[in-house]
Amino acid sequence: MSLYINRILLEVNGVSFSDFESFTDNSVTIAKQVNLMNKTGHALMKERFGFTVNVKVANIAPAVDLFNVRAGTCTVEYESGKRTTYGGVYTLETGDGTVDGETELTHTIVFGAETKVKE
Repeated sequence: MSLYINRILLEVNGVSFSDFESFTDNSVTIAKQVNLMNKTGHALMKERFGFTVNVKVANIAPAVDLFNVRAGTCTVEYESGKRTTYGGVYTLETGDGTVDGETELTHTIVFGAETKVKE
């Protein structure tokens, strides 16, 4: 079953931005294999949430600095009416700009989040 996204809204200090080209929910590592004396064990990991977005540079409003987000909130609304909210959002990494087609410059931005709540 595929999920279609209706809207992605990133809010930082009361300023909202919702003009993203694409959204990818990053994977979460739950456990890691560790070497023991005569076998392999498993260690539980602290969940680290995050997501990746692509945004066109021409669409970035001057009031929103996507390359330097601190303690933001991102809400992803799905077509089915379900919602995922990321809290404590920080910019982790900004990718190189790529030219989309002939004229539009697109940046990939990786965000980390402290919490993830599915509603």
